[in-house]
Amino acid sequence: MKQTTQKQWNTVAIVALLVVGSMALQSQALRRIETAKPAVSVSVDFGRVFNSLEERSFEQEKAQALINTIDEDLLRRRKHIEDYEQEFELYTAGSEKWEDLVKQQQLELVEYESIGEYRNLRAAREESKGLRSIYKNIRKACAELSKQNGWDYVFVNDLIAPLPEGDDVDMDSVISSRRMLYANPTMDVTDALIEHMNASFDEMAVR
Repeated sequence: MKQTTQKQWNTVAIVALLVVGSMALQSQALRRIETAKPAVSVSVDFGRVFNSLEERSFEQEKAQALINTIDEDLLRRRKHIEDYEQEFELYTAGSEKWEDLVKQQQLELVEYESIGEYRNLRAAREESKGLRSIYKNIRKACAELSKQNGWDYVFVNDLIAPLPEGDDVDMDSVISSRRMLYANPTMDVTDALIEHMNASFDEMAVR
């Protein structure tokens, strides 16, 4: 009989502990809910940010300077290849010297075409490298401004670009690619982001 009573008390004690623990967890959860603040979300016009950055102009000028150097080399090579035509006139067609000139011209033409292909690949590579660097810096700047201003999310406002006109547009794909349905204009921080990034870039340039 004593053992049965002891087991009953043990069961009651365990149940009581579970009830108290559950109430404590619920109370903590309620306190967290009561103190939680609404998330602050802002948006940016990504295209305007990208095209307004001094860093973007710098990257473009740097890449163009490299491509200009290659273009100048291509121009010199092209002129040299064309100059062979004047030398051909000095020798009889089919002669040993004439054949040597033809081979030299063909070899230089192959080199010219190879450098032309390299030029295009290098231009695409430099463009991609510049875009990657700028995009990383945009994300970094957004994180810095968010900490300063208490923003929780910074969205790209894809509503800026209007829907394409015409009945032959794949609207399913267009709509599926959109992520925002509405953006409060007062929560647009495009200008603040541009100003922050350009100021930071100017400071780095001075250093």
